[in-house]
Amino acid sequence: MNILWLCIAGFFSGVTASMGLGGGFILLIYLTFFTAIPQLESQLMNLIFFIPISILSIILHLRNHLIEKKVLLQSIIMGILGVILGSFLSAFVPEELLSKLFGGFILLVGIKELFHKKTEKRKPHK
Repeated sequence: MNILWLCIAGFFSGVTASMGLGGGFILLIYLTFFTAIPQLESQLMNLIFFIPISILSIILHLRNHLIEKKVLLQSIIMGILGVILGSFLSAFVPEELLSKLFGGFILLVGIKELFHKKTEKRKPHK
């Protein structure tokens, strides 16, 4: 595995994740298709990359008043519970099926984004 390409993929994954674009899929695609790392190991690496990036993103978005503090703790708790549940379930799902489910999920999210009606953006509080 070329460490330079891994760093580049990790960097762009982090940048897109911190902008709220779901950058984890960039890292997963890179790891599974270009390095032949199995899907489950790729997901583990993605989670490891996600933790520091998400903490930094929360700090930056809080500074810019882009996060509703009322839902922050609830979102963090539910996210942690989702990771635990997903990790537990992934032990029982065959890797081939997991890859297909992930591809289908990404496809559905892409379709939703293409046809989702844009809402008015709120101005940040200052």
